[in-house]
Amino acid sequence: MGCKLARALAREQPGPVADNDLPDPPPPAPLDPRIPLTARQKFSMVKSWKGISRALEPTGVYMFLQ
Repeated sequence: MGCKLARALAREQPGPVADNDLPDPPPPAPLDPRIPLTARQKFSMVKSWKGISRALEPTGVYMFLQ
């Protein structure tokens, strides 16, 4: 939408950085072969335990007493 002049001006102005100009992210660290989990499963488990460790006592009470 818009007039031809506005489209022409938009083409002349430099836009945001294109995806092709960004460097590739570093590869993930290799997993320990003794752990039978994928990288995604390990990440989820670590994040779950970090959340549990914030409220360890109430979590323990809930798990073992109820």
